[in-house]
Amino acid sequence: MATIEFYDRTMSETMGLLVEARRYLSDRAEADARNLTIDQGLASSVETMRLVSRLTEALAWLLTHRAVLTGELTLDEALAPERRLGGHVLCGRDTTEDMRTMPQDFQKLMARSLDLYQRVAHLDAQVSDRVTQPPETGAWPPQRGGRA
Repeated sequence: MATIEFYDRTMSETMGLLVEARRYLSDRAEADARNLTIDQGLASSVETMRLVSRLTEALAWLLTHRAVLTGELTLDEALAPERRLGGHVLCGRDTTEDMRTMPQDFQKLMARSLDLYQRVAHLDAQVSDRVTQPPETGAWPPQRGGRA
């Protein structure tokens, strides 16, 4: 049950960040963009797509793995390439330096979205590693019928 709670908390964090991003993008981004140069405006558009991509990729992955925990999907189904965390090139890129001329609120959203995406990417790698690598001797938890 604690594992489902972990996924629920992380999904709640993701949804909260999506709401914050939507609020910023719909209420303030246009006003903030008026103060940007053309190049900064183009960069802002790219970073907006990166923000949305990070959050939707993370949410899709979390929903998939919560479905595994509740028995709606098997782990093999969740590990299918189309259900793995995607967008590593776009979403995993740290653009903190490129963002320093952007509005502070946008910079904070980008930093939080990168942190979330990186945590989910780490989880994705852990799940994949556990499935693809044979258990080590003395691994925890011990396998039934095996030696601990």
